[in-house]
Amino acid sequence: MIASDPSRLEVVADTEEPSGEVTRKPSMLTCLRRDAERYNQVGRWYSELGFWVGATYRYGAWCWTLPFVFRFPLAILYRFVNRFWRLFLHVNISVKAEIGPGLCLIHPTCVWIPSTKIGANCLIFHEVTLGENLTSSGWPKLGDNVDVYVGARLLGGITIGDNAKIGANCVVTSNVPAHAIVFSAPTRTLRRTARA
Repeated sequence: MIASDPSRLEVVADTEEPSGEVTRKPSMLTCLRRDAERYNQVGRWYSELGFWVGATYRYGAWCWTLPFVFRFPLAILYRFVNRFWRLFLHVNISVKAEIGPGLCLIHPTCVWIPSTKIGANCLIFHEVTLGENLTSSGWPKLGDNVDVYVGARLLGGITIGDNAKIGANCVVTSNVPAHAIVFSAPTRTLRRTARA
């Protein structure tokens, strides 16, 4: 069983934000512990396929921080497992993506996450695409505690604020403020007339 104190983070690197502040990035193991805690809310972490897809991403991202002589042999395992996820589940998470701890992928199939930033404790369902848009360059950035539901498409260099919810089958091409809920048009029920 994985047990950890979520408030305690292990430091692997300091990064400087544009505002001049130095933030601390959690280590791969800290992120995996937080991911496991999220999966324990829906079942056992070790039986959830989404945890293993996320763990593969975290391992690959860690490999890419190593010097080439260490990265090359360790990345062979990553490439093999990642190809398996891509071939059978159609899941592609870029190792250059910056994903905070607590990632939860529910039914991880047909998910595409490019080199973008995703905050802590994000929930992503299947059939989700974070991609570019013809009218807006760049990738979507997600804040903390964002939930993206089935079939959502987030396109262009947009920002999704903290604690936002993106509903099923939404196509989002503009910024979403914090604490907002985005949902697609409601369905309509039409009455059929009986033919004589």
